Amino acid sequence: MNQYFKLPKLLITSFLAIAGLVFISSCNNKKSGNEIMIGLAEVNYKPDVGLDLVGNYRGDDYASRGIHDSLYAKALVAKDKRGEKVAILSIDICMLPKESIYFLREIITSGSDIKAENIMIMATHTHSGPKPDLNNPKAKEFLTRAAGAVFLANERLMPTIISAGRSRESRISHNRRLKAKDGTTHMCWEKLEPGYIIEPWGLIDPEVITLTFEQEGRETGVLVNFGCHATTLTGNNWLYSADYPGYLAESVKRVKGKDFVSMFCNGCCGNVTQVDYRIGFPDTFQECQRIGYMLGVSAMEAMENSVQLQGDIVTASREMVALDRINISDERIEWAKKLMKIVEKEGMPPIQADGMPDAYYAKSWIEMREKQDIIDSAEVMVIRIGDLAFVGLPGEIFNEFGIEIKAKSPCRNTIVTGNTNDKRSYFPTKVSFTQGPEGFTPYITGYETTPGSTLYEIGSGEKLAKSAINQLKKIF
Repeated sequence: MNQYFKLPKLLITSFLAIAGLVFISSCNNKKSGNEIMIGLAEVNYKPDVGLDLVGNYRGDDYASRGIHDSLYAKALVAKDKRGEKVAILSIDICMLPKESIYFLREIITSGSDIKAENIMIMATHTHSGPKPDLNNPKAKEFLTRAAGAVFLANERLMPTIISAGRSRESRISHNRRLKAKDGTTHMCWEKLEPGYIIEPWGLIDPEVITLTFEQEGRETGVLVNFGCHATTLTGNNWLYSADYPGYLAESVKRVKGKDFVSMFCNGCCGNVTQVDYRIGFPDTFQECQRIGYMLGVSAMEAMENSVQLQGDIVTASREMVALDRINISDERIEWAKKLMKIVEKEGMPPIQADGMPDAYYAKSWIEMREKQDIIDSAEVMVIRIGDLAFVGLPGEIFNEFGIEIKAKSPCRNTIVTGNTNDKRSYFPTKVSFTQGPEGFTPYITGYETTPGSTLYEIGSGEKLAKSAINQLKKIF
């Protein structure tokens, strides 16, 4: 009987061996992450010294004086097996109006096979970057160089393992809207008497999300998502600097190597800053480094705890959301015109560290009044890369919206960014407009809710968040 069972036994042994190899191969294929190709790149976009700085009120002189640290454009390009591609471009700059976004998209589409509607572009929001004024040929030159990061990333597409990690960092960001004893709202940069402030009006989002990219058996880059204004350097600084996001990249590179790409995507930080009102406003490069390095440690902690993602779909969605503009009343216009007559005689107020002078609001209100009846629209964009989502929101949107979108997203790994695909000023929450007594004098309910700082009617931020959540549900 043993003779009769020799052949089947050999067959069984062979089958088990082959099955084992298939299983191992299957595991290896799962590990390899070959379903989606990723390309990463960074480019020093080198704006000319002398271009205006953006992000702080500087009186009549905005011209940059030199370079403290380099400004980068960093890109991620993803491609699925169908050939569908998306691109995400993050630039060390304060803000990018829609005209600059269109300019960048046109450059990228003309030199690549990536569709314009599949390109998401965001600003890190450093207040020490150049003005992207398309009327200035020098601005077109540095924006063109920034677009080069996408071209380079597109050339580097290869099979990639993507892993998502999380940590929490609550020591470097603070809600900058402060509740005073008399019920008024004040900002963290104001000079306030001890004991006058009770507490901040809102919270922060301490979540740090990282995406680690492994290619050809080694980690080649990381994307870090965290929400905090990059305003460590005030109007007293005249040098180009990436602010703390630059030091974040430096800290990661010191551990991972100089060729490691560290890409920062700022979150919803409209009402979140690095300033602790109880301490003050240190505006030094050492403070930039402290914040950047602390965030770097938290990012590397998240990388260590990361989990590999799956999925094989790359796609993009976007919606133009209709927005009603703020109504500028007759009372406001009367105040604005009176003040502008004084400005015509005396000139604009001198430089100040943060916030805006009343003259800025007077000028803004006159301009806003002229088009207040024209309905506007703003772009909300969602990108899917496998089991990963990116939500791009325009302007400086309050952190509560980012928290809400992540909580309601059908995709666990959802990265939400502000200052994406347009600048559009501030998008406060509905409740923030009630944080203080009624009135039209600037700063009565805080800087971000003052007409001129915000351009749209109450509830506009909620509309953007709703659009993002609906798009996420459709593409997942």
